[in-house]
Amino acid sequence: MDNLGFYFSYFMTLVQQQVDGTSIILFVEMSIVSVVSLFFLMRMYEKTTGKQIIHNKKRAILLMAVYACFIFQIAFYRRIGSEKSKINTWLYFGFRKWDGTVDEKQVVYSFLNVVFFVPWGFLLASAMENNVRRFVMTFFYSLITSLTIEVLQYLTKTGTSEITDLVTNVSGGLIGCLLFVFISNVFNRRSNERR
Repeated sequence: MDNLGFYFSYFMTLVQQQVDGTSIILFVEMSIVSVVSLFFLMRMYEKTTGKQIIHNKKRAILLMAVYACFIFQIAFYRRIGSEKSKINTWLYFGFRKWDGTVDEKQVVYSFLNVVFFVPWGFLLASAMENNVRRFVMTFFYSLITSLTIEVLQYLTKTGTSEITDLVTNVSGGLIGCLLFVFISNVFNRRSNERR
């Protein structure tokens, strides 16, 4: 039970560290500009092609824009650049195989990376039509998003680019996709039962 308390306490500390230095005003401004821009782009697409974008897809895209603004705040805005870019090419989740010990802080950090991408995967899945497409595209877009973050952190020297982050972020995206599929299946089953 003490370990569980430590993990929870450290998780909350990490969350606090991640949001320290972020700007709510900038987040709101970025979100409004992103949503309005995307809304007009989608309207222009519909008018020029004559095709209607499904309402669920529109909502998912707009919510993804807002969440992308949140990710920008966490990954770049609050961080101060360093003199040198760093890359870690080895996977490390906090479990040391050679001596059997656990680096609790790294375990919690890896878990936090997973948690941050669960909403991203959920929103990506909600924009797709079928489950196969949901899983494939969620994997692909989560990987591209995470890779973009890691490359930009390397180029701007605002964080360490890590393979571990790629794996944990994509895992979080896939968990979000699974969560969406589960919730939509439960919702559909209950809707069918009422009929």
